[in-house]
Amino acid sequence: MADELTRRGHEVVRADDPSTVTAPFDALLVTSRTPVGPDLLDRHPELRGVAFASSGVNSIDVHDATRRGIVVANGATPQNHGSMAEATIMLALALRLRLPDRMAALANGRRRPRPAELDSHSLLGATIGLIGFGRIAQEVFARLAGWKVGRILCHTRSPRPEAWPEVEFCPLDRLLRESDVVSVHLPLTGATRGLIGRDELGLMRREATLINTSRGGIVDEEALAECLHQGSIAGAAIDTFRIEPLPADSPLRDAPNAILTDHVVGHTVEMYRSLVPAAVANIEQILTGGRPPHLVNPDALASSVVASR
Repeated sequence: MADELTRRGHEVVRADDPSTVTAPFDALLVTSRTPVGPDLLDRHPELRGVAFASSGVNSIDVHDATRRGIVVANGATPQNHGSMAEATIMLALALRLRLPDRMAALANGRRRPRPAELDSHSLLGATIGLIGFGRIAQEVFARLAGWKVGRILCHTRSPRPEAWPEVEFCPLDRLLRESDVVSVHLPLTGATRGLIGRDELGLMRREATLINTSRGGIVDEEALAECLHQGSIAGAAIDTFRIEPLPADSPLRDAPNAILTDHVVGHTVEMYRSLVPAAVANIEQILTGGRPPHLVNPDALASSVVASR
């Protein structure tokens, strides 16, 4: 990204921490792991916009940036959310078909289970619960169309039943009680931190499974480990954690029926290739006062126009 911006004639300053850069800069390109707090924004009133080289923007207060007239853009390319949707369905299948246990059985020389002992379940007819309904969840829905699943339940703060008549928008407690597969697709905010805790997990059915490929901190990891040890839910696939890398003493590490991946389960070659042109286009539109192709806060465009007069 830096090389392409330089090739196009922009002056690029590289820094591990943007707060160490004292010279003025018009645009900032960061990952979601780089904090962009109010102190940094106060020191750089000349800043026009912040572009994230990924879909997550949780390291900046978007509302505060909008108030300041600072444009925020991200890397929510079709390849990005499409890859994550594919990974979500893969994990749902792996949990329902008990893939880790089948692999362990072969590795450990266990006898094949008798038909009456099988505990695998098909996605056919299963009720799918989507918590959040942004681009990734919508792609999950689209990809499930040919699988002949049962109901699609969704809990979101902005339901649109007229646009998605096949989706049943409902309260969170109903979704947790009725879903066979619960999949989390939310940003990490003050409102979503700890959203799926002990009480919420207690609402899930014993045969249900939980997937979180969105952000760590949304699911209470200690409570989830307890549920898995107690067998109160059938399994969980977790790709993002409150602390990363996942600590060696995390209770999830020895929890049964858990698939744990290192926050790259849906990251593909195609996804990363798409992020470079997206970031470059976002930055160039920020610099010229245009509309970035992956704009997060459109209200900032009006604020920035007012501020420039």
